[in-house]
Amino acid sequence: MNFKKTIACAAAAAVTAVSLASVAGAELVEIDDVLDANGLELLDSTANSWMPIAYYDGTRPKIDPNKAVVDYGVDWSQAKSIEVVFSVSEGTREDWDGAFGGAVVVSSNSPTDASHNWPAYDFWGVTDEALEIDTYESAKSLQLQKIADYTYKLDCPIDSTNNVVDNPQLVQIAIQDWSGVTWWTMDVVSMTVKDASGNALIAWDQAGKCSLSPVGAASAAVEEAPAAEETAAPAEETAAPAEEAAPAAAEVTAAPAPATGDVAAATDSTKGSPNTGIEDVAVVAGLALVAGGALVVAKKRK
Repeated sequence: MNFKKTIACAAAAAVTAVSLASVAGAELVEIDDVLDANGLELLDSTANSWMPIAYYDGTRPKIDPNKAVVDYGVDWSQAKSIEVVFSVSEGTREDWDGAFGGAVVVSSNSPTDASHNWPAYDFWGVTDEALEIDTYESAKSLQLQKIADYTYKLDCPIDSTNNVVDNPQLVQIAIQDWSGVTWWTMDVVSMTVKDASGNALIAWDQAGKCSLSPVGAASAAVEEAPAAEETAAPAEETAAPAEEAAPAAAEVTAAPAPATGDVAAATDSTKGSPNTGIEDVAVVAGLALVAGGALVVAKKRK
């Protein structure tokens, strides 16, 4: 086989893997991406990722061309934890088996510091005695807690490994789903960043709406600064484990958020690869691995 044909076959395989991954990995309920007035992303949602852009100064146009310039005025030095509430979607609860897992990511970068690019706290499984489900893996960093029927929450610490770096250019907070093939779907009900006393600093609801309005006007033209390009994410970010699932939307009491107005943003469906700021090659490779794992699980479950 000549070189050109080899490249063509590899490209075709990558496209197939991406397609399979998008079909086999439909665990998180996709919502419309939340966009600013210029059509740029304030929150990116896919079947495997739910990611608000918590801060961006616009100085990475080559790496992050689709992300909105946004500042909610949060003092990130006060951020000490992330609470995420999940709910198994109604209509899929008969298939809920507790095989839900993934990671909570607080990622930040500055022109001189990429040390906190995509640090992840992982989780896997749930304990739900009423449903006779016990899939929790204690070796993981986080544990889902049941708070209502088919509804669970994660509390992720913000510490020296995943705190926001000084003078950040970009801050992203993501939920990643690594569950593989499932017959249920999971809603992200809310995401809340809290201070040391448990007070909400900023929050996003199930529709991806932020509890705070941006500070000032987003600049359409920003001066490009020398950006520290994000390093390739660790294997866990793209190559996900093969088993996991999550909660439902029954009587959830979300943490109070400082409601000072919704983000003035239009919504639109612009789905694609997980928008992590990592080069497309790494994303395609990761999706190929996920697709391969998903097919193995599918065969086992036939």
